[in-house]
Amino acid sequence: MGIPGQALFVLLPLYVIDIGGTPAAAAAVIGWRGFGMLIMGLPAGWMASYLGYRSTMLIASATILLAFLLYGLSANLLTLYGIAFLHGCGSSTFLLGRMTCITSVFEANERGRVISVVAGGLRLSTLLGPLLGGILVNRFDFSLAFSASAGMMALGLLFTYIYTQERRTISTVLRVSAVPEFIGVHKSIFYTAGSAAVAFMFLRAARNILIPLVGVHLSLDATTIGFIVSMSALVDLLLVYPTGVMMDRWGRRITAMPSAILFATSLGLIAFSNSYEILLLFAILAGVANGLSTGIVMTLGADNAPENGRGEFLGFWRVLTDLGNVSGPMLISGILFIGSLQFASIVVGLIGLSGSIFVHRAVCTEPEKDI
Repeated sequence: MGIPGQALFVLLPLYVIDIGGTPAAAAAVIGWRGFGMLIMGLPAGWMASYLGYRSTMLIASATILLAFLLYGLSANLLTLYGIAFLHGCGSSTFLLGRMTCITSVFEANERGRVISVVAGGLRLSTLLGPLLGGILVNRFDFSLAFSASAGMMALGLLFTYIYTQERRTISTVLRVSAVPEFIGVHKSIFYTAGSAAVAFMFLRAARNILIPLVGVHLSLDATTIGFIVSMSALVDLLLVYPTGVMMDRWGRRITAMPSAILFATSLGLIAFSNSYEILLLFAILAGVANGLSTGIVMTLGADNAPENGRGEFLGFWRVLTDLGNVSGPMLISGILFIGSLQFASIVVGLIGLSGSIFVHRAVCTEPEKDI
């Protein structure tokens, strides 16, 4: 399921430009996906508490499958915005269901490694997805690439149905009237650890859109851009399990701080690339940064989630992280309407450096203990 999801970050911006859209529109369509994720965060939390994580993931998988089918049938920019929004709703719901599953099944001192393995699967998908997507577009067309992605999502839906087993925990579904009080109880967590998570998601989302746009700016073809994204993902993948082990043994900050600073530096300079080789270098540095932050967002959420109201807490957590997910592409899109790609890159880097302050304050130095 991760391969088509990661291929989308290359396919969709290039598709928008292929049908006559601007780079700003290409960034905006990814932003609409993030907006769907943002809107669905809280409802997904209620779904996980009421229906259970297995049913939540199945519904979400079916929604994402539908979105991929619709991408291949649309050549209208406004329609693509709507489909991307639907896709984001499904993605947010699936991620929340998966996070609830992990938090319910594994203890705190195991989660760093477990989440890193899950994140490693995502990194492997990032390695394969963009490369395969670029090859399909160059040899065939965008419609076939989206159809192939839909086929892989169908397999993912089938595997989720067969292999995921529900493990129910006693948890009261939060009433809507109790939402303000619930936020108030956990506001310090949302402000500190939540802000750190927002910073990481902002930088990751910015990375996903900046690399393809800089590639287009350098007149690189889809296969070459996909290769650059995949090489960034390869470096990322190599750091997956070591990062999880370091987080469990020495605390979350040991990898979080270097990641935040390297992310901000590489993305702040990436748009100044004047050749394929320089772009590849900055993409690889961003891959190192992403690898060092493997699982940090999910781990922080799992560490702080209460046993009672876990689904709702993780729903709020998803809202916070999705703020970062939607703000990255939308900010880049807005800047591109009035300024240059280089200016957008600098702004991303400066925001990333500011976010590293929250990371330093919020991410603990001690490993989580089993309770």
